[in-house]
Amino acid sequence: MPDSQQYEVLIVGLGPVGAVMAALCAKLGLRVRAVERDTEIYKLPRAVQIDFEVLRLLNFIGVADAVLENSCPSKGYEFVNRDREILMSRYPPSQLAPTRYPWNNMFHQPSLEAALRARLEQLNEVEISLGANATGIEQDGKGVTAIVETANGAEQIRADFAVGCDGGRSFVRKSLGIDMVDLGFDEPWLVVDVTLPPGMRQLFDVSTQLCDPANPTTSALSGPGRHRWEFMLRPDEERDAAMRTENIKARLSEWVDCIDSIQVERCAIYEFHGLIAQRWRSGRIALIGDAAHQMPPFYGQGLCSGIRDAFNLAWKLALALCGQAPVDLLDTVQSERDPHVATITRNAIELGKIVCVADEAGAAERDRRMLADRESGRAPPFPAMPHITRGVMQGAAAGKTMPEPMVGDELRLDDTVGYVPVLVLANGKFSSAQANAFKEEFPEAAICCLANGADGQLQLRDESGHLGKMLDGAPALLAKPDRIVLGTGDPAMLAEQWRTYLKGELQS
Repeated sequence: MPDSQQYEVLIVGLGPVGAVMAALCAKLGLRVRAVERDTEIYKLPRAVQIDFEVLRLLNFIGVADAVLENSCPSKGYEFVNRDREILMSRYPPSQLAPTRYPWNNMFHQPSLEAALRARLEQLNEVEISLGANATGIEQDGKGVTAIVETANGAEQIRADFAVGCDGGRSFVRKSLGIDMVDLGFDEPWLVVDVTLPPGMRQLFDVSTQLCDPANPTTSALSGPGRHRWEFMLRPDEERDAAMRTENIKARLSEWVDCIDSIQVERCAIYEFHGLIAQRWRSGRIALIGDAAHQMPPFYGQGLCSGIRDAFNLAWKLALALCGQAPVDLLDTVQSERDPHVATITRNAIELGKIVCVADEAGAAERDRRMLADRESGRAPPFPAMPHITRGVMQGAAAGKTMPEPMVGDELRLDDTVGYVPVLVLANGKFSSAQANAFKEEFPEAAICCLANGADGQLQLRDESGHLGKMLDGAPALLAKPDRIVLGTGDPAMLAEQWRTYLKGELQS
């Protein structure tokens, strides 16, 4: 076995979450080794939705435009009964979201993965090994040692820290002996992805959950020229029979007339789960993405949640590795992200329970109740996206995603300042002395203002008013590098809170 090579970060698994993590670490100047057991990206669609917050995050590493080129903004999401009566619905506003991207984007995941791999190839800090299967991983007080089997034999890799991004069957998680907490959802579904006839961009304007007790079905846009259906399998259905071409076409013919013009790209049976790892970090090894949590697809947040994990972890890892923050700061990844993921997963499960009613009498009662509530105006709203509740200050803005204004006429704020903390001043001249003190203590931070900027401060254009509304009269707002708002208030107080946070001591 060759002598071990030393890196700052070892990433096991180079799906989209692992690739995002690698790009972020490189952006922060860390030397990265990424190992992936497959030799090529997975060429078939899996995730089909990315929201406006995650598109903004992907812009940090230069791949948001590639996603937009291979996506269709979603015009809505409807839950309908057998008679196609709407039981519940969600329609995004017509204007762009506060991040200046469409609210929900139905996209083609292989295109995202190709863009991420192309980006990684441009980064000297990242070394990638494909067809490399991790078979052993151990740690001591100074780092992590992994054994990786490649086509050229076994290799030993040494790193200061390792991140398991290796999916639901995570080798890293199992090696650490970490169990998953089951949130109580386990259903088999047949997933069918199709390509549409040339020139046809999409079949429908909205995605649909058909709440038919005889055949619960998802119909989802999945990028230009593509569509996805998911069919719940009943306990008595034979899986091999469900996968037969004639049976798949029979299911699809209930939705489209052009059945002979579309091509089935992939069909597979998946078990939808609601699982969260008990621990996301063990010493110098962390878990993110599907290695840390899995959720049913009804809320469209599985991939989004993994990308949010990476953005929460990367900057903290860089601070810990250079000695600017304690290693225990990394525990805040789980304390902040776990409640967020758990709420999303429970929302997805509750939506799934609406869809998955297979009893005729139960479905009839569901329809009666939901239609009556909708008719009377008492219908409960579509579950709202939660915000971060831990590791932030008190206040209405804390834990939410900071809107993205423009710098000048054409530049996004994130393109200008990068993956760093951002202090936004409502009035730059009034707060300039405190802003200077903040910058002196935290030189990596960006100082911006909405009005009357002083020298060295970026002047922001908040045309939509989203950022001003979030400030709500406060003199300043502080956002973390991943653009989660720490809180609002006086800049000197925000500096004190940021100092406390970086010590891992801020309690919500």
